[in-house]
Amino acid sequence: MAKKKTARRYTLEQKQEILRRVRSGERQTAIAKETGIPAVTIGYWVSRAKAGAVSGRKRVARRAVRAPRSRDIAWALDGDVLVVRIPLRQFVRHLAQRALARI
Repeated sequence: MAKKKTARRYTLEQKQEILRRVRSGERQTAIAKETGIPAVTIGYWVSRAKAGAVSGRKRVARRAVRAPRSRDIAWALDGDVLVVRIPLRQFVRHLAQRALARI
């Protein structure tokens, strides 16, 4: 019978050190090989740090609202970041109307 893998726990200091090294320009894959921490895990920490999650176990709140039709504007709240998706045709039409209004 195969053993079930258990999730490894990393200290907050380890995570902060890895993030410091990534911010200083080291490649995530090189850090992963050197430390033995999976590159996917390091990438996850980096993405969470960019989203504003600083502490060790605190999850970033992600709330999304899906537009009922593709022509509608959709938005999502990812931590402290508001992501707005506007269909390209609608956006270009809006820009053209503003440009024409200035003439």
